[in-house]
Amino acid sequence: MRSDPSLALVLTIALLGCAPREDVLHPTFPNGGQLSGATPLQGDVLKKLEGMFTVSKGVGRFGRTVAAHAAKETLSFFTNAHDNYAILRAGCLGGGSQLLLEGYWRYASDSDTGLLRLSVGPPEVASALCSGAAPPAPAQFDGTMGVGNGPLKESVSFGFSKPLIETAGKFWVSAHHGACATIDDCGASENSVPSLLMAESFGASDVEVDVRLTSDGVPILFHDDSFSPRLSKGVYCHGPVEDFTLADVRALCRLKFGEQVPTLEEALQAVLTQTSLAAVWLDIKVPSAIAPVLQMQAKYQNLARQQGSKLAIVLGLGETDVLAAYRAAKPPIGTFCLVELSPDDVRSTGCQFWGPRYTRGPMAKDVRALQAENRYVMYWTIDDPTYIDIYLRQSRPNSILSDRPGLVFHRFQTLGTLPPKERPLP
Repeated sequence: MRSDPSLALVLTIALLGCAPREDVLHPTFPNGGQLSGATPLQGDVLKKLEGMFTVSKGVGRFGRTVAAHAAKETLSFFTNAHDNYAILRAGCLGGGSQLLLEGYWRYASDSDTGLLRLSVGPPEVASALCSGAAPPAPAQFDGTMGVGNGPLKESVSFGFSKPLIETAGKFWVSAHHGACATIDDCGASENSVPSLLMAESFGASDVEVDVRLTSDGVPILFHDDSFSPRLSKGVYCHGPVEDFTLADVRALCRLKFGEQVPTLEEALQAVLTQTSLAAVWLDIKVPSAIAPVLQMQAKYQNLARQQGSKLAIVLGLGETDVLAAYRAAKPPIGTFCLVELSPDDVRSTGCQFWGPRYTRGPMAKDVRALQAENRYVMYWTIDDPTYIDIYLRQSRPNSILSDRPGLVFHRFQTLGTLPPKERPLP
């Protein structure tokens, strides 16, 4: 998203901390852990483990409540304590009598991390899930956790509290250029294909990416206007993105954690074929990218419909020159678009989405007016639980964009502040 010079943003950055931190350890169980010999548990079965849980052991690490969220191959736990999240895989042992989860926990706002192993109980629940049957009772999670790659010494226990609020068609947790910001080091660089594929495990139902144009007219994913050590690496990977051909980018540049800088087409292909994300917000950084991005949007929106996917590909218009280029292009009526400027700009452009920056305040009156017009409101970019709660309570938006989507997931499931009108994505 764009930078904002407002005092509120400066204060927020100061509160969250922006000083460099030590390298993050990404711990793994030796030799694949106990799951190395387990029968994997995936998909719809994992969803039966979702819910809000009360923490009886491990409060110092996880706070009082955690939200359990299932993705394709993972079960994740989110809380606002230390911005903690845990991502685990599940498998059945003992001929299907034991259901085990293994993975790691992590303080998103710091470098603290460690291994986590949980058993699912009671025994009849584990057996039912391993056989593919409906569990006779809610699940209970008991286990141990460690620090770094150290031994598992701390006890953990989560007891079922209530089901999750159904969010499909009601509220979207939006991931800011992937599963996390590069500086937060969740295992992938922002605006990379691996980060997009991780987003659902981090609680997201849709994702925002940044789109720029190479000198030979290819849309690629990259946030800054220039390649620099902040987000990329390479001895000769320096200077304005628009001065590089795609061949130059491929030969000279890698993202911070070694991934290839993806083209927009590669990113959309990955989202469409390898995820269940509801939407992709294409934050267009330069006016010259409007025409090729419109073509790419039309291509992949048609492919999504042909494949029975409800994926919405939304063009993000964040600056007046980008908005002017979009209007001049005369896109087809019904093209999905999001305006970050004023509500009147949203209306005059005929866009379905408004993306206000949160530093302008909750603006509840404007939010409600646009929602009454069957438009969507998606705030950006909020990473602090105090601000997330304020905006959920006062504005009841359709979505919040965050570098820490798991935190938004937990706060929404805790507060339950649904928008005033249910309206699925178009």
